[in-house]
Amino acid sequence: MLYLDDIFCSIQGESSLSGLPTVFIRLFGCPVGCVYCDQPQNKNSRKKISIANIVSEVQKNYRWCKRVCITGGEPLIYEDTLPLVYELQSYGYQVSIETSGCIPIQKDDYRRSFIYVMDVKTPSSGVVEKNIYENLIKLHTRDEVKYVIKDRKDYDFMKGIMKRYPTQAKILVSPMFNMYNKMLIGNDLVNWLLEDRLPNIRVQVQLHKILGVK
Repeated sequence: MLYLDDIFCSIQGESSLSGLPTVFIRLFGCPVGCVYCDQPQNKNSRKKISIANIVSEVQKNYRWCKRVCITGGEPLIYEDTLPLVYELQSYGYQVSIETSGCIPIQKDDYRRSFIYVMDVKTPSSGVVEKNIYENLIKLHTRDEVKYVIKDRKDYDFMKGIMKRYPTQAKILVSPMFNMYNKMLIGNDLVNWLLEDRLPNIRVQVQLHKILGVK
């Protein structure tokens, strides 16, 4: 069983799938507590639900959209998250899991082709001590690692982690947004990447916030 917050369809606001219609399965609960969390959850929205009922709702309402993102909260606090992924894949869905990077990821060389989009928490998150850096070596080439950058301290931290914990996954950097959905950094971030000649890091923005959609 899982605790569900919501199921809805929107565009993917982040990752290399940004801009594409996606069904979001937002699970309830997160033990991390980032200072910039943009998904505070009300216990009144929590619903206990089975894998079968989640898949049934996705099939009933969003059969036309074959991309599913399991997000939260923190999906990896539930043992049933991966069985949910495999059930969705059996119906032909392309599945990604958004995870904080603060919960262990299982190493699985034979993992079916879902995607992890994993955060590494920077100092401005307020929870940098909760990072599990060993997760980085468990990721595949199709996975993605995201750093949210507020300032030069965050940027230099990111470079240090990239050097110390190399990963096969793609690297994404996102400028932090404040509570008013305004980016706190932009031009400086791009210039730092260019000055450091880091050609394979993708800068992304939270497209859904810019467009004002869910």
